[in-house]
Parts: sequence; structure tokens; C-alpha cells
Amino acid sequence: MHYYDKKYPYLQYSYPEGVMCSVPPKMLASVYKQHYDKKPKTFFDCGAATGVVIKLAMDAGMNARGVDIRDYFTAKTFYSPMFSGWPFWVQQGESRKVVAKSELLKLRQNGYIQIKSILDCKPIKADLVYCNGILTYFDEATLPAVLSKFQNANMVCAIHNTIEDYDAAKKMGQELGTCQELKTVKPNDWWIKAFNQNGFDAKFNHWLRCFVATPQR
Repeated sequence: MHYYDKKYPYLQYSYPEGVMCSVPPKMLASVYKQHYDKKPKTFFDCGAATGVVIKLAMDAGMNARGVDIRDYFTAKTFYSPMFSGWPFWVQQGESRKVVAKSELLKLRQNGYIQIKSILDCKPIKADLVYCNGILTYFDEATLPAVLSKFQNANMVCAIHNTIEDYDAAKKMGQELGTCQELKTVKPNDWWIKAFNQNGFDAKFNHWLRCFVATPQR
């Protein structure tokens, strides 16, 4: 068993050469509803990649948008052996569905995914903001500027490897990898303090296996 299969058993985006894990937007939305007693209407994916999560958020009834620093449909690095298996299989429990490349490409073409850094965006106004691994790609000095972009959101959910993750994987004889160079790898408690020091009330949600932060207003 891979470490990610153990930590995130609820969903896998799979293709012949590998697996990419994420939190299902429906699960994120249920935590939002529990907190605010209403369903989220808007969704923002910071680090949208091909747009699989955006597509699932739309399927869950949310108006979804996102950004990424590169266009995965033109970048040569996208067509590496790891990503050559199309279409994506989205696996939820015992059910599977196909997310075709053509569906995801339309998101890019129709402007649902912008190719830019989050630092180049205006403050994001959305019910739900989702960051999959993104925060660890910024150094400590830049992180406050990144988090400031989400002050107008109602909830930020962030998933990324922490010191605890690396230690747990090492005990299983595995080494965790990422698609970019990591600049901030810290323990869970450090991330909670980082959110709190930058205007959020944060906790680690053990059901989602990710950080959940709401702005201090």
C-alpha cells in the first residue's frame, strides 16, 4: 500500500502510469455546510492543473474557477510518461467515471482556468478555496502574501505534505515526491499557527485529512 492510499482512501484520480490524490469537492462542500449551515455556491481551485477538481466541483453544483502557473495542455512536461494515460479515471468508492481530455480542455479554453500565479490575482472572492500542495511551493516570507489572497473567501481547505507525512511514509519504506521544488515543509502545528497569524481560524480536519481555515472577521 502506498502512503497516500492510506492517508487519502476516499478518492483517486488514476491513469495507467500513476495516481494523483485529492479531496473530493463534495466532501469539502459538506464541511462548509456543517460550518455555515448552507451549501457553497462558488469554488476556487488554486493549482488547478488540468481542471479535474474544477469539473468535479461543477458536477457538485458549484460555480468553479481556478488558476495554475502553467498550461498542462501545452507544457511538454505534461506529456511525460507519468501523465500520458488519458482519459482520467475518477474513482469514488466502488464507482468510477471517466473525465475525458476534451472536457478538461474546454475548461481551459473557456477561461475557467487562468494561467497565472496566485500572487498575480486580485483577492479571491469565493465560498470555498482549495489548495492542493500549493502552499508548500512558496517560501515563508511569501506565504503571508499568498494567504492574503484568500481573506475574502469563506473557507480555505489546504492539502499538502507535512513533516508528519514524510516521517510516516519513511516508516513504510517510501519517499514522497512532488511535481515542484518544496520551499516550506513544516509540522502540522506550524501550519495551524501560520494560518492563525495571517488572519484565519484554522484546524486540521481528520475526516478530510487537510487543513480547514476560515477568515477571522
